[in-house]
Amino acid sequence: MRLSRLELINFRNYARQEINFSEGRNIVTGRNAQGKSNLLEAIYLLSHLRSNRAMRLRELVKDGEGQAALRGVVNDQGDRINLKMALGPQGRSVELNGRKTGNTTKAAGALKCVLFTPDDLYLVKGDPSRRRNYFDETMEELGPTQADAVRQYRHILRQRNALLRRWEGHGASLESALIPWTEALVSSGAAIIVERLRMLEEISPCLRETYKAISGEEKELEVRYHGTVALSSSEAEVATAMKIALERCAKAEKKMRTTTVGPHRDDVEIRLGGRAARASVSQGEQRTIAFCLRVAQKKYLRERTGKEPVLLLDDVLSELDERRKNKVLELAGAESQAIITATGLPPSNRRSLEKVFVVEDGRVSSVV
Repeated sequence: MRLSRLELINFRNYARQEINFSEGRNIVTGRNAQGKSNLLEAIYLLSHLRSNRAMRLRELVKDGEGQAALRGVVNDQGDRINLKMALGPQGRSVELNGRKTGNTTKAAGALKCVLFTPDDLYLVKGDPSRRRNYFDETMEELGPTQADAVRQYRHILRQRNALLRRWEGHGASLESALIPWTEALVSSGAAIIVERLRMLEEISPCLRETYKAISGEEKELEVRYHGTVALSSSEAEVATAMKIALERCAKAEKKMRTTTVGPHRDDVEIRLGGRAARASVSQGEQRTIAFCLRVAQKKYLRERTGKEPVLLLDDVLSELDERRKNKVLELAGAESQAIITATGLPPSNRRSLEKVFVVEDGRVSSVV
């Protein structure tokens, strides 16, 4: 899968811009606050139909303008796909190959991408919710069935917690209402836990190999799943364990007014050289590990879906030494298209890059 062309009209700080990308490594350079990250946000928006940064669509429209438009041309194993999105006072409209579509699931899967941002360092040093989100977003990218499973679990959890918050003063009348939500939580939660364990097993070799390739060190990068129930590759066994744990915690949950058992409370521990990475590694190591997680995510999605996602890397090179910068650039476009933003470029890598762009005040020019 390759993004060959991107067109922007009144998007963020871009009045009108057309960019033709190479099939391999593309690097977008420029000073801070010129619009580099906005380009990656536009690609992510076309892929996921939501922004990775903005809470409201209005934030994406250029100041002083009423609406914005984005268009991407994607080449997917010989097929040409045209994606178009308009943002205006009435919200968002999407066109797929010239036809407006209300099927957001189909449109969202037309362009697959994996995005690294500086906030990904919180995958290593942040709270457990960051790592849970990494697994959930990967599941959502697998297809409509897995995406629905994640959304369904969140809905069930909200409904169950709403009942628990009303427990004081209404407990007796809510007891029967809680039972079906608990049963649904067990069924949905077990499926998610088993999928996460499968994902963890499959990405672990890639994580280890990628880290060693970048660092040149023999330290092992490990990921370990810590669940609130006994773990198994069998959904039935996890469901049974989850049911038992919920029964054991029933009184505590009603007192705390929240669900304390399930994948929403699990964590993935990241260890480097036998030590917990969250508290023991430098910023450069955190960035390296976060990059490894995104490379592993891209490989996992390719193997599960048969589609090679575009790799988007926002400011991935900062805080890395020269060796690691060179290795990241080498790995980034080894098997797929990569679009990378940076304030500068290591001179030794200029020849390995198919295209270099410079961004200045919302205008992009190609220099290679």
